Amino acid sequence: MDSRGFRNALGQFATGVTVVTTKAENGDRIGLTANSFNSASLDPPMVLWSLRNDSLNFEVFANADHFAVNVLAADQVEVSQRFSRDVEDRFAELDCTEGVGGAPVIAGCAATFQCRNVHRYSGGDHAIFVGEVLQFEVHDRTPLVFHRGDYTVTMPRPADGPEISEIAGGYVDDFLLPLLARAYRLFGLPFYEHLTEQKIPRDEWRVLATLSDQGCTRDELAWIIRMPDEILDSTLGALFDQEMIAEAEPRVDGGLPRLVCTQRGSRRVVKLLAVAKAREADVLADFPELEQQDFKQMLRSMIARLAGSKRPR
Repeated sequence: MDSRGFRNALGQFATGVTVVTTKAENGDRIGLTANSFNSASLDPPMVLWSLRNDSLNFEVFANADHFAVNVLAADQVEVSQRFSRDVEDRFAELDCTEGVGGAPVIAGCAATFQCRNVHRYSGGDHAIFVGEVLQFEVHDRTPLVFHRGDYTVTMPRPADGPEISEIAGGYVDDFLLPLLARAYRLFGLPFYEHLTEQKIPRDEWRVLATLSDQGCTRDELAWIIRMPDEILDSTLGALFDQEMIAEAEPRVDGGLPRLVCTQRGSRRVVKLLAVAKAREADVLADFPELEQQDFKQMLRSMIARLAGSKRPR
């Protein structure tokens, strides 16, 4: 058997990511990352997961009366990595509560299952643990997914219908750049027409909307919105003249000044944001909330990867 090939083949099966936790007899909190979690029975409710026989925590879980399965959300990659590494205290500064039998329940997860440890079976170099679910919680959060050795997020399968392009596999239909460009134009057109009616340049809106979330330096602003320097400086000058933005109080460390929205600028953003969010609600109305979150999370991940270099200060 080609062990590496077998592992790669298994990697084609996308799984969720969990942190399984318990409380040791000495009171220590124990947890580890596992993607071997699965359902076992609906009546009675049971779940299962597996652990290597040579795991340092094997005896703790083998002797535990209870354990909790924390199904991680898409923004909990750091939690997954923390519980898969050799660190002194995996629970340090982690927001969690004590569940049934003392098993830690991690906050912010997509779902949690608190279980009584009822069976253990041998499975080659692993042991299979079966737990009876005593309590569970589910939250409207996008789950973290592991596929081909890396973290990813789920994406909805488009429904069949006349609105789906019939040019299957061609440049227009199967290449990300034209798809993003077409979606951007179709999504943004009504809102940008509104901006034109209000005689508000698009670039001014982009700067105001960004500064409404957080104050940032000129260089940070350029990094976030990726606007050419000459256009950005011209736009900032116009917004300063209109008293839409201002410089915040000087920084103690003597760094570059931070730009913020004035009250006048904030009032404009609030009015325009209401129009923009209404457009978004109309476009996404037919998509379930979880699919909307999945889509936004994938875009955030793609932007983070493409941005690459560290954000300037």
